[in-house]
Amino acid sequence: MKKMLFFLMFFLFLGSLGLAMTCRPPDLPPHPTAEQIMQHWFDIKFTRFVNDAVYNGVNLIMIDKSGYKREKKAVRKRIIMHGKNGFDYKDLIAITYPEYSKGLAVLNWAYMDINKQNDIWIWLPSMKKIRKVSQAEGDDSFMGTEFTVEEVTTRRYGYETYELLGEEIFKGYKAHYNKKIYYPNTPCYKIKAVPKKNPWYYTHRIVWIDKNTGIDIYEEYYDKRGRKFKEIFHYFDTPKEGCWWARIWEVYNFRTGHSDTLLIEPGRYNSGLKERHFSPRILERQEW
Repeated sequence: MKKMLFFLMFFLFLGSLGLAMTCRPPDLPPHPTAEQIMQHWFDIKFTRFVNDAVYNGVNLIMIDKSGYKREKKAVRKRIIMHGKNGFDYKDLIAITYPEYSKGLAVLNWAYMDINKQNDIWIWLPSMKKIRKVSQAEGDDSFMGTEFTVEEVTTRRYGYETYELLGEEIFKGYKAHYNKKIYYPNTPCYKIKAVPKKNPWYYTHRIVWIDKNTGIDIYEEYYDKRGRKFKEIFHYFDTPKEGCWWARIWEVYNFRTGHSDTLLIEPGRYNSGLKERHFSPRILERQEW
């Protein structure tokens, strides 16, 4: 009896290891609805298939309409709470370069209840001050880029209504930072996403989801006059064996002619981050 109990506990332990070390999302179900497709994408975006994620190499390339380039570097950490104390995840992003903005950081706590606003803090190292901001400021620029705070950190499944427009071949995306073509002739689900918040900085967006991976590879943003004013592109490494990693996020603003590109180096999953690493006080003490 003791031997049987030992083997039972041993296999349960192995099973828990397998769950903890997952580093790729499950497949989309066959014939998915718009809601299932978007839920799956947000699970990928916020790495809900792991316990935590660390990205130590995030390079930001900012290009204005004249072609002038600036560069910033950052680190990003996220812990998935899996509903503990009502939390979905906690996310921290901090600038590490250039020196004059080093240490600028954004801490975001997201709740399982999407009707409860996220708690968001910004650490301003030049002022030695932490400022708590409202999620209503989600349309603000994210760290001086064409991305908004909502697009990078706070938008989640359920903030919009979704309609499956059909299936279509995505012809490809030419990146602004290197002129390379990504995802040529890719079969996609095409979804219309309308924000529940009204008025908001966009009236709807068209989302192209790769049918094979469930990844949101391209987004088009439209204003109240029906004009496309912004596009966002995502590129992921998705090996058949091994971990999936976000590698490129790029935004282009048709109004300003500016583009911003996040180049993300593969980091670590399931490294044992603790919830205490994501408190507002840690922003003051952290060394970047």
